[in-house]
Amino acid sequence: MSMPDSLWPPPDALAFIRSPEFGELLIDLVDLLAERYRHMDFSDAVAHVFAWFDGRLAREPGFLNGSRFPSPSAFRAYLRQAVWNAARLAERKRKRHERVVALPTDQPITTQEMGYEERDELLLLIESLQDPHKLVFTKCFFEEQDLSDIAAVYDWPEEQVKQIYEEAIDQIARKLRKRRRQKVKKE
Repeated sequence: MSMPDSLWPPPDALAFIRSPEFGELLIDLVDLLAERYRHMDFSDAVAHVFAWFDGRLAREPGFLNGSRFPSPSAFRAYLRQAVWNAARLAERKRKRHERVVALPTDQPITTQEMGYEERDELLLLIESLQDPHKLVFTKCFFEEQDLSDIAAVYDWPEEQVKQIYEEAIDQIARKLRKRRRQKVKKE
């Protein structure tokens, strides 16, 4: 992004999100991700991320602020994670033959917005995974290793590693839903 730190954050966040500068930033990030992760389709992610930011800022104009994003590079990191999350979500929905729909603007688009309790809960769920699910998820999610690299290191077929990663995500999601249902019952 060509915006200097001294002009950050933009005074009109909604206008910034609708600007050619933001569009170029989004496309540049997607190009970098698509080059690195050739097996992924980021086309839905671009639309979803743009629509999410547009809707979020229309509803909450102060979302893009200097406390949440102290610099353009902090915003770029958040945006990169948002694109990645949106692409993974769309990919999982396509695999399940579900409709790919817009992301709700009242929910976080990245894990950066998780509270301490949610993070602790997520870490406990990850710890509860059995190997190889725990190993693959940890290496991919926390260490940001490509699934192909994990497959090469452990001499496993890449499709198997990809399946293990998807199963790990599904297991965490199921356990998280179960815990949340139990919390609701207690309240």
